[in-house]
This record gives sequence, C-alpha cells and structure tokens, in this order.
Amino acid sequence: MNQGQHIPIDESGIRSLSGFAYQIRVFVYYMSKMKTGGQVEFETLEDIVFKDKIDSSFLDSKSELFNSFYQDKVECYHAIQVKRTTVSNATRNKILFNWILLEYSAVRNIEKFILFTDDKYKNSNTLFDISCQELFDLVVKSSKKSSALISKVKLQFENKYEEFERIFNKIYSKHEFISEKSLNEKIINGFDVIFRKEGVSDLIYQLRVKELIQYIQGEIMSAIYAGNSYSIKHKQMVQKIEEIGERISEKVFEPDYTAFRKTRQLDLKDSLILNSREYLQLEKCNLNQKRMEEHLIYQQYYENIKDRFLEDNKLNQVNNIERTTYDNFCSVKEELEVEQKDFPIKRLSETKKMNNAYVQVDQTRFGSCIYLTRDDTDIDLKISWEDES
Repeated sequence: MNQGQHIPIDESGIRSLSGFAYQIRVFVYYMSKMKTGGQVEFETLEDIVFKDKIDSSFLDSKSELFNSFYQDKVECYHAIQVKRTTVSNATRNKILFNWILLEYSAVRNIEKFILFTDDKYKNSNTLFDISCQELFDLVVKSSKKSSALISKVKLQFENKYEEFERIFNKIYSKHEFISEKSLNEKIINGFDVIFRKEGVSDLIYQLRVKELIQYIQGEIMSAIYAGNSYSIKHKQMVQKIEEIGERISEKVFEPDYTAFRKTRQLDLKDSLILNSREYLQLEKCNLNQKRMEEHLIYQQYYENIKDRFLEDNKLNQVNNIERTTYDNFCSVKEELEVEQKDFPIKRLSETKKMNNAYVQVDQTRFGSCIYLTRDDTDIDLKISWEDES
C-alpha cells in the first residue's frame, strides 16, 4: 500500500470518533441512554450566518448557539449545554443567560440544567460563583445590540429583579455539572445491546456505531442549514440501527453515501487539493466546481471503504476492486480511440458507467476511478483522464 500524499479524510482512523464534533458525540451519548418513548433534540438558538462552512470545528467553537434536550419522561427534559473549551466568566454568563431565558419561557418543563464539558480542559463547577445580584447588575448595565443574548435577558427582566432572582435560584437547584473524560468509550459501550455487540466482531460493532454518529451529524448539519431544530425519538433510533445492521455486517459493508456526503466539505482553494494529481486530472474534464467537489468526495468515500477492508485484512478485495476499475478504464480508452472520441470527459464518464462486480454501491465504483488517478498509485494501475507526456 503506497503512502504518498493525498487529500485527507477528516478522521484519523477507522475506529476513531475524533472526526465528529464533540457536540454531536454528546448528543449521541444521550441517545444511547434513551428508553421507549424518549427523544433527544438539537436546537439552534439563533440564525447561523456562517452558512458557507458548518463543520465539526464550527459546531464546537460556536456551541453557545445550540442547546440539546434529553427527554427521559413524558414532558420532562434535561437542557444540556456542551462546552469543549475552558469555561471563562463570559462563557459562564452566556450559559446562565441562556438557561434563564429558557426557564422564563416555560416552553418546556426542565428537570435538569446540565453543563457538559470535556475533562481535558479541567473545568470545575464555577457556574454559580457569581451572585444573582452581580449577574443582574451586568444585565441592566449592558448596552449591547438588541440581538445579543444579554440584551434579550434585559428586555425581559430590566425592572423585575425578584422574578430574575426566582428563576436564578430555580436553575441553581436543578443544575448539574459534568466533566467527562471517557465520552468515546461511553458511546461505544452505550449501544452494546441494541447493536448486538456480542454477536459480531469488535470492528463491525464499532463501524456500526460510527455509521450512526455520521448519520446524526449529517442530519443535524442539514437542520442547521435550514434553520430548523432536529429531534430523534427512541423508535426512530431503533429503526435506523436496524437498517445500519443490515448494511454493515461481517459479509456486507455499505455505508450510507448520503450521510457520508452531508458531513464532508472540501476547500477547493486548499493548495494540497489544487496540486493533487486527482484534482489536476479532473480539471482536464472541464467539470464545474460543484462536480469537482462531488468527484473528490467519491474518492474519500472509496478510501473510507478501502480502509475498512484493510482493517479486516481483506487486501484481496481491494486488489480486485482496483484491478477491475483499471481494466474498465483501459477498455473504455481503447474503444474511444477507435471511435476517435477520446476526450478526458468521455474517459471519465464512460469508465464510471462500467460494471464492477466487487462493489455494491455506485459511489464506491466512482470513487475507485478517482482514487486511481492519485500520484502515488502503482504505475500498472494509474488512471489518466488525459495522458501525460
């Protein structure tokens, strides 16, 4: 297996969950705790203006824009704020303002207010190190613009300290602080029964969990783009888990391409991408930027599948896929030369149409075509949409 430089996938290994936003992993952790009739919800607190780049880092760095709700009883919720940073005084105030507005609105019956943090930041429970009077004084003295969170609190409570104090004390009595150091482990172990951990290999089990997280991250990102909240009920989760079990087993590996696609964003201004052979070869096909990105994501999708086969010591499966893809390309090139229609876009489009009995999903076949245009591909398998001198 060649180790040359190529466009990276945003994950460090097939078993790693680190490529997923911490926000999403916390959401999935609470999914694993759901019982019949329960649900988990992800809510956007205000309009998102950075719609050109909503990815894992955005979700974590802008965590104050989101709330999660875990419902374990009828009409009874836990409100969860997730922070994967050091909780500063300013951060603490925003969390309290958010909860105060939430409790004041009485839209939900909140049983617990939870601040969920990553143990690596060594936060402690300092949420109520500020007194009610001090927090109220910050509110009434604020001159920030009307869209600011503190201004929304001021609008409701400027001349109502007693009501502010009542809600402040109520939140204090219901709050909980969590500093978690083994979130990934808890997620992996949380689905052991429903994903039938004892009945499959460790690799298959972890791939099933990873597929569920990828699906949830894609659904939440789509909801954010549309300005909507996202929720999943226990029954919906069980149905999705059943579907994943059918697609990912010892004999079958068919990750959901749509879910995979939703979590991928390529920066086509990145020099690493622009200088890659796969990008330069696609350029010869005169594709627009959207189609360039789509084809490079096909490649990432195939790499994801290839990594799975290599993890499972199925090198022969990889060799059969890639040899068939290359043979298909050679057949297409020969026919196009005879027909005097040998153009880069024709090589690409006709090769993608060719059958490959070693893959089950079209996008796997497409991705293997792009993958073999990489600079570090063995010479006897390397594909070119335009021949190089």
